[in-house]
Amino acid sequence: MKFLFLLLALLAPIRCAILLPTKPSRDPFYNAPDGFEDAKVGDILQYRKTPKAITGAFFPSKVENSWQLLIRSEDSFGQPNVFVTTIIQPFNADPSKLVSYQVYEDAAKIDCAPSYAVQYGSSITTLATQAELPFIGVLLNQGYYVVVPDYEGPKLTFTVGRQSGQAVLNSVRGALKSGNFTGLDASPDVVLWGYSGGSLALGWAAALQPEYAPELEPRLLGAALGGFVTNITATAEATDGTVFAGIVANALGGLGNEYDLLKTTFADDANLLMKFRVNQFDDFCLVDSLINFVGTQFFTGAVRIFRSGFGLLDKPGIREIVEGNGLVYFDAVPKIPIFIYHGTIDAIVPISNVRKTYQRWCDGGIASLEFAEDESNGHVTETIVGAPAALSWILSRFNGDTPVSGCQQTKRLSNFEYPGVPASVLEYFQSIFKTIVGAGLGPDVQKDQVSAAERVLERIWARIGS
Repeated sequence: MKFLFLLLALLAPIRCAILLPTKPSRDPFYNAPDGFEDAKVGDILQYRKTPKAITGAFFPSKVENSWQLLIRSEDSFGQPNVFVTTIIQPFNADPSKLVSYQVYEDAAKIDCAPSYAVQYGSSITTLATQAELPFIGVLLNQGYYVVVPDYEGPKLTFTVGRQSGQAVLNSVRGALKSGNFTGLDASPDVVLWGYSGGSLALGWAAALQPEYAPELEPRLLGAALGGFVTNITATAEATDGTVFAGIVANALGGLGNEYDLLKTTFADDANLLMKFRVNQFDDFCLVDSLINFVGTQFFTGAVRIFRSGFGLLDKPGIREIVEGNGLVYFDAVPKIPIFIYHGTIDAIVPISNVRKTYQRWCDGGIASLEFAEDESNGHVTETIVGAPAALSWILSRFNGDTPVSGCQQTKRLSNFEYPGVPASVLEYFQSIFKTIVGAGLGPDVQKDQVSAAERVLERIWARIGS
């Protein structure tokens, strides 16, 4: 009996530690409170400490604090809505520096939301977002506050540009109003970063900012856009019938969640035996969608889901919606410095439309646009290879270095060759490893905040450096 009591006592904290975070579909915090429409966009409607620790992939991340904020925003039609954003504070944080990190959620389901996925114990179906936590850890280890918005909003409008871009900007607005509980300055320097689906939201935010949030311009030092999505049709053409076909399903689900005409048209045009597949477009997160829709042909082939093939996207009313959510067609030009990094052989987001957007912004007189083209990497590998270049660029923004003047496009065999990368790459991989093993994140972490895993890590890096 004594042994059983002792065993239960030892297991109790473990049981508490592995209690899973509540999914957004069952969490009332995500619901809009009464009268929220009267608040201004970017206002904080309510906030709380993050229910569970921030995940580092395998272990909880060790950070000073984290919060969830419910922010007032609006959809593509100007109708009021709300979304959750997460603010993370590292140890020894610099309250004058904030990075807005847009994850590639790439799903049209509420339980895939980043605010849920970044918590330790979230479902394995959110693995794609969890895989980005090491990149967030790199920023935290620099001492930057990081804000991670659920930019798809309450309807989960994946690939809907205006909704996503507005949410990114309103998330920054909310973060700047959070100082009374986060300690963040009211006027910090802000840099934004996003890859793939995150770049879609961020690209729209950068383009919308001059008109939608002009008061933020003095605070915004720039935006880094990787695997830059500017034409959602091109991605559908590139991935239809491939191992990445699940992206098409989730994109169609996100568009259908915002536009009733699309949802109705998808159902009407689907082959009789494939209608059940249309109903699954908003059922999965990215990882399980890739599994469930692997090799699925939506627009091509004899056994495709839609009878009209790609002609479906040219139907009256449909084409306007699809092109209206393609940044490559949008006339506005960002006013803040922009850094683009992209793989030449990207088979998911073809580089041709990135080049078109680059040229469009250059022709529009953008003040600072740098394009780092990686000739040897595709979409997945550039996530890793391009990140040190993005980090180097972000560090230079916060350090006060002058960005390029006008437009500059450079092709390199690898973006590991980007200026400043050799100096930052060790810090980059060290920070990633610290995030994964649950070591303390932040500059000059005190010894009483250092985990056993981090002490092992220090010995490893000491050997590497010797």
